[in-house]
Amino acid sequence: RQGDSPIKNFTLKCITGVHQDVVKRWIRIVLQRGVSDLNLSTDFSLDDVTVSSASLRKLTIHGGTGCEEFVNPKSISFDTPNVFYLNYSGLVADDYPVVKMRSLFVARINLMLSEDHIERIRAPDDVLLENGEVFVLRFVNVLSLVYGIRNVQILTLLGDTLEVLSLSCESLPVFKNLKTFIITSNKDRGWQAMPVILRNCPRLETIIFKGLLHHVTDKCGDACPCISREDKGHSLTSCPVKTIEIQGFRATMKEMTMIKHLLDYFPCLEEMKVFIEEDDPTQLKNPEVSRLVLEMFELYNISSSCDVQLLVSDSLDKKWAAQGHMPHI
Repeated sequence: RQGDSPIKNFTLKCITGVHQDVVKRWIRIVLQRGVSDLNLSTDFSLDDVTVSSASLRKLTIHGGTGCEEFVNPKSISFDTPNVFYLNYSGLVADDYPVVKMRSLFVARINLMLSEDHIERIRAPDDVLLENGEVFVLRFVNVLSLVYGIRNVQILTLLGDTLEVLSLSCESLPVFKNLKTFIITSNKDRGWQAMPVILRNCPRLETIIFKGLLHHVTDKCGDACPCISREDKGHSLTSCPVKTIEIQGFRATMKEMTMIKHLLDYFPCLEEMKVFIEEDDPTQLKNPEVSRLVLEMFELYNISSSCDVQLLVSDSLDKKWAAQGHMPHI
């Protein structure tokens, strides 16, 4: 019967107004029918979800993006031993009781926060405890999710996720298989968790920074030069990364300082590719600025053993030419 036939791919997009029980029933049915690629997107948070399947190979979950109020899910579990690709975006659940993903190869994690959450996370420890046990436990319980994906080889973390992990830095696992680490930076989100993550990646080969600018806090650590400290660059010196790619370069002084910091303290770095921002205006349209930036990149290559390249995409090159801007990049 058609109602019992196997399902290979299933995509479900729901807006507010669909009852959670209906959505959960649909998920349960396709899992029972052996779906291998599940893409679930809702404008609301599912309160209590368990994804359990031995056939599932690719899993995408986007939840809660349309909520006016942040209502965190009670529980989310992943009993998916054969999933090799995970794209998980949603509000932080109170708990992740089961996270079994021993075959995971690629993961992208976006744990969304409200501005109130950010303010409370950054509060001093004594104030943080006053916020209530439930608030603290919710974000500490994210460790269950992180431990469940620790064997991943390609990992993308967004700015909110890094803020969440800052509450449990000292308990983060070792990512023994991680080879490519992708950081999507946000100028309003901090890097407090970055030093520990970099120290816990013994086989890391490539880092991709989707933007370098981030929110500066006194817990930023030594991964960046934003705050002067005695242990400057310590977490970078133990990291074996060989290749760095930087996207969205705008030629600001902060970015230039950051690039110099990375070159100084990553001991195994062999190649750095810096791609100029395509969408937003940069200072590089100014011939004088572009000349100074090129001189700095020449100095980077002279002063380090790393091959540092400043690159322009074909589309940006054509756009500049059409506008009459021809920086000497």
